[in-house]
Amino acid sequence: MALYFFVSAIMLIKESAKAIGGFLTTNIVSVIRDTTSGAFVGWIGTALVHSSGAFDSIIVTFTSTGIMPITIGVATIIGAELGTTVTPFLISIFNQVRGGKRQSAAFNVTVSHVLYNLVTFVLFFILELMFGLFSKIAISGGMIFIKAPWLSTVPDLLEIITPWIPIILNFLPPWVGLILGGVILVGALAGVEKYMTEIFSMPRSWNLIRATLTKPVRAFFAGLLFTMLVPSTTVMVSLLVPLASSGVISAEYYILPYILGANIGTVFDVMVAAMATGDPFAMGVWLVHLSINVIGACIFMPLLKPFSNIVRKTSEMMSNSKRLSITIAIVFHAIPAFIVLFYLFTR
Repeated sequence: MALYFFVSAIMLIKESAKAIGGFLTTNIVSVIRDTTSGAFVGWIGTALVHSSGAFDSIIVTFTSTGIMPITIGVATIIGAELGTTVTPFLISIFNQVRGGKRQSAAFNVTVSHVLYNLVTFVLFFILELMFGLFSKIAISGGMIFIKAPWLSTVPDLLEIITPWIPIILNFLPPWVGLILGGVILVGALAGVEKYMTEIFSMPRSWNLIRATLTKPVRAFFAGLLFTMLVPSTTVMVSLLVPLASSGVISAEYYILPYILGANIGTVFDVMVAAMATGDPFAMGVWLVHLSINVIGACIFMPLLKPFSNIVRKTSEMMSNSKRLSITIAIVFHAIPAFIVLFYLFTR
């Protein structure tokens, strides 16, 4: 049922966006007008939605309608990866403020997530800004998917199973349909996340999670499979924070492989959204989402031990100072917000 509403939301957003394409193009491009603004909008946008899957699904839909250029869509995808770290970060701080136990272990999960995504964000942002690397991947991928005749049949099939969308758009203004589609999309993913999170939060599931975090490769595939079931890296990483702070799992260097797998696992809901549009270049943008997570995993899997040493020292430092952790959290939110506001008021 949640999958049906997820796909329905994509179709509703797509049709609504087509109806007000000129207005959206003028206003979106005036704010998100280059790689830098796109990356930071992706950062703050995902932080606000608390789901990279929902945010990235909207991006590929906007790309498919021509409202958002491919280069800007790619930039927001890059930024969205860093936005997923905000929720686990805040959970760790709340645990610290209320005097929770094993604060260093909780911050180990958070810092692993933040540092990995921060390093890859800087690396991929520079590669995109200077060389347009990921835009080239998106365009090349789009050209490949143009040759896939089955792709164009997907929206036709979805139109058959969502006949109510044209009907309600006859009665609702397109901008209302756009907002409604966004609400349904987030709600559909939230429904899946809530149901699956309750399952993973059960004591019996703790034994499964504990068993998977004993070897790097096992942890990697656990993160991949769990996040395919719960389509949100934010949720699956956030779940580790209380488990680490309660001692259910140990804060060893197997946390990062789990996160690397989870980042790849969350691309599949975006793939469904891209397929639902039937647009080959939306699939190309999805391919960027997949590429940055696979490349990131290939870079960091050989660096687990040195990376874990940095994470452990940083975690201990933050757990010993509430002022430091709160300051970092404020700065972490303020940077993308400042950049976005700057572009907004200088358009």
